[in-house]
Amino acid sequence: MTPSIALVWGDAFPLGQGPGALALAKVGRQTFIDRCRARAFPPPFDELRPEAAADLADRWSEPCEAAFELLAENYPPELLKLIGSDRLRGTDFTFAAEIAGRLSDSTAVRRTLLPLLLHDDAVVREGAIYGLAPHADEAVRSALARLSASDPSAAIRQAATETLADL
Repeated sequence: MTPSIALVWGDAFPLGQGPGALALAKVGRQTFIDRCRARAFPPPFDELRPEAAADLADRWSEPCEAAFELLAENYPPELLKLIGSDRLRGTDFTFAAEIAGRLSDSTAVRRTLLPLLLHDDAVVREGAIYGLAPHADEAVRSALARLSASDPSAAIRQAATETLADL
């Protein structure tokens, strides 16, 4: 009979063997989460769950494209939460919205990105267009048609028109 081995957060790093190993792993994870909660994170990372915020803050001091990619890969709901917090700057919104388009939960992506098509900043609307493209349903197509016909920005009208043509 093979003894049980506890794994930390799904990694293939054995902590030890025996019945107490899994309990030790759970205590270690909870300790990590508790330390994260006690830590101050730079805005807007402070909007995120402590473990996601710690993962980002250990690498970056401010939002960037790579941080959004890490969130999309490891913490998809947190990426959408950050976008929905309305605490990102224009270009950060754009990168985050485009990267959100890679997520598999079309309903959540549409719920988060459709409102951005009405954002005051054209660059944010553009990011939302590209993020919504892989998740297009009738509501997205209709919103893109409205932008294509009447957005005040020529660049947005063009992006919406081209995206509609590619759907």
